[in-house]
Amino acid sequence: MAGGLRIVLCLLPVCLAPVLVGFAGFWDDITSRDFSINNFFTKPNPLLVLRDSSDGDKRAKALRALHEPKQQGGTDAEQDAVIKILTTAASAEKQPLCRLAAIQAMASFKDLRVINGLTNAFYNASSFSPDTATVIRCQALASLGETGNPAAVELLVRVVREPPAEGPDVDRQQAMDVRIAAARALSHFSHYEAAEALVQVLKTEKDVALRDRAYESLKTATGKDLPPDALAWEQALHQTDEHDMAAAHVKKHIVTAWIETSSSP
Repeated sequence: MAGGLRIVLCLLPVCLAPVLVGFAGFWDDITSRDFSINNFFTKPNPLLVLRDSSDGDKRAKALRALHEPKQQGGTDAEQDAVIKILTTAASAEKQPLCRLAAIQAMASFKDLRVINGLTNAFYNASSFSPDTATVIRCQALASLGETGNPAAVELLVRVVREPPAEGPDVDRQQAMDVRIAAARALSHFSHYEAAEALVQVLKTEKDVALRDRAYESLKTATGKDLPPDALAWEQALHQTDEHDMAAAHVKKHIVTAWIETSSSP
C-alpha cells in the first residue's frame, strides 16, 4: 500500500496537500472487500489500477471506466470516493491523457461537485504547454456542456465573451479554439444567459468560425431556425424574455389573489 500511496501523492501538486489530509487510508477504504463500490466494475478493477499503477495508458483507461455510483444505486460514501478521484485527477494528474480521461468521465455525472471539478480542470491546465492546455480546456468546456447542469453556464458564458487574444497567430488561434468550444457547449442550455451570450457573438465577433458556431448553438438550444442575423435573434430573445416576465407577473397576481381569498373570514 505504501508504494501505491506514494505514486498517488507524487502526482499531486503541493498546493493540494491540505485537501488531502486524512488521505492515507483512502485507497485501503475504497478497495476493501467491505466497500461495495467494487461490485460496479469488471476486472481489472479501475480503483486498484489507480492505486497501484503509474502507467499512463492504464490509468487513463481506469479513469474512463469510472461511472457515477448514485446513478447505479450506490451509496453516499461510494459517490464521494469516485467524485474525489475524478476531480483530483482532472486537475492534478501529470499526464495529459489521464486528465482528459477524468474530464471526459465526469461529463455524464449529475453531481454538482463535478462542475467545480471541471472548472478547476479548465484553469489548472496551464501547467502544461499551451497547445496541450488548449486541448484540456476545450475538453473541460465540452464536458461542462454535456452535464447539462445550469451551474456550468457561468464559466461557458464568461469564456465565450472573452475579447480576442493578442500576440502571435498561434496564441490567438488557441484562444479562439477555446471560445469556440465554449460556444459549442452552450448548445446544451436553453437559458437566457446562454442565448444572450451567443447572440452577442453574432453581433460583435469578426471570426467566421466562432460566429458560425454560435449560430448553430443558438438553433440547437432554442429550437428556432432563424437566419444568422444578430438583430433577428436579439428580437426573438427579447420577445421570449418579455413573455416569461409577463407569465411570471400573471402567476404572481394569481397567487396573491389566492392567498387573499384563503385568508378572508
